[in-house]
Amino acid sequence: MMRKLVLFVVLALFALSLVPTVAQDQPFAGKKVVVVTQPGAIGGPAEKYGAEWAAATGATVEVQTFAFSDLYPKMITALQTGSGEFDVLIYASDWMGDIAGGGYVLPIPDDVKEAIDWNDVLPLYRERIANWGGVTYAVPFDGDSHMMYYRKDLVNPASQYNEEFKAAYGRDLDQPKTWNEYKDIATFFQGKEVDTAGVTAPIYGVAEALRKKAQSFWFLMDRAAGYSKIPGNPYFFFDETMKPLVNNPGWVQGLQDWIDIYGCCASPDMINFDVVNVRAVFPAGQAVFGLDWGDVGPLTVDPNASVVQGLAGFGVTPGAEKYWDYTTGAWVDAEGGVNSAPFIAFGGWVISVAKDSDVTDAAFDYIKYLAGKDLAGVLATTGGTGVNPLRQSQFDNLELWTAAGFDEESAKDYLGAVLDTINDPNAIVDLRIPGAFEYFDALDAGIAKAVTGEATAQAALDEVVATWDAITERLGRESQLALYKQSLGIE
Repeated sequence: MMRKLVLFVVLALFALSLVPTVAQDQPFAGKKVVVVTQPGAIGGPAEKYGAEWAAATGATVEVQTFAFSDLYPKMITALQTGSGEFDVLIYASDWMGDIAGGGYVLPIPDDVKEAIDWNDVLPLYRERIANWGGVTYAVPFDGDSHMMYYRKDLVNPASQYNEEFKAAYGRDLDQPKTWNEYKDIATFFQGKEVDTAGVTAPIYGVAEALRKKAQSFWFLMDRAAGYSKIPGNPYFFFDETMKPLVNNPGWVQGLQDWIDIYGCCASPDMINFDVVNVRAVFPAGQAVFGLDWGDVGPLTVDPNASVVQGLAGFGVTPGAEKYWDYTTGAWVDAEGGVNSAPFIAFGGWVISVAKDSDVTDAAFDYIKYLAGKDLAGVLATTGGTGVNPLRQSQFDNLELWTAAGFDEESAKDYLGAVLDTINDPNAIVDLRIPGAFEYFDALDAGIAKAVTGEATAQAALDEVVATWDAITERLGRESQLALYKQSLGIE
């Protein structure tokens, strides 16, 4: 009996000795972290790696996803009503004016920054995109900017089509620097039978996201940038008085260009294209050009998604030969023949913790895992994740990209295009003030009217300006102007 009692006590003490270890290994046991973002790209990694983090910490992760057009309304309603529905928000950095500026999220603690190697994140994203009012309220999850994709086997002076193109257009067939050159090449190839991976088939000139209630407004900005961004002048969406600039002749020319290229050089179904379609069509070899964020790059080298491995070229979006100077009311010939004005579209997905969360410790730990340096490298080089390069280490380590399927030339080309875009002195950072979602929703509606012929480009953008002015008045013109200037780095 005594021996049994001693054995029982020993076993009980041993079991008790395990409790601190279990608690230490599973620090968030019993806690549930609710994440909100979009489905597929971004949402996929949040769920997949969230499950890994949960298994390691004892927590439960629930990822709620909403279509991009519904994500902001769902998120802002929950925050404004104090429902406490969401703990971690993964959202467009454009919305920080409403979310961080509205006081709905917590500052990022120093231990989170240290855990994810904060200084490895490029300055654009860690110092500008992640901040609001001088405070870091978000962790950058991906580094977004638009770029141009093209078939470098077709578009180069050594191409079998060069002489034919030169006879028609008086110049070599080469990577376009302006939107007019882009259109000429797209027109030349539209419907032409070309060889792609041993299969000869007709090809479209361009693949771009034109669908309403998706991302069309960002792709209009690519074109409007070259025609209306004044070198050395930071104003692009509004002027120094908060007057909208989006119906000036430069913006109108950009929209008219887009209407024209849809009419001449694209799939008739491009009006229904979202970026998901672009990310399928270009790697499938069905278009000479594609415009998108950096997501297409890794997809072009994915043997399960691409027939253009080694055939894809990467470049900065084209500019324009002249631009509209709103300060003088006149067109100006671009210095050097090209006004390059790359667009830091969207600015990337960022991650914040809701102020009304009751599991903030677990939520911040989840962010440490999801936005960590090692995982960031995996996500940036994997097609379909929605995560683009944003860390210096990702640009320094070429082997990261060659291991993912890029040849060395393509890796350098891709990374160079990204850096040339974000480092351009005339680059445009996206609109990040309160009401950004509303401003863009109105612009999206105007684009749709113009593309479908319901209104001219000028009339459609005039209507957009009227709506933008109404939004500004409702939110407060003086405060909006002050925040707009702050977002541009103007005191």
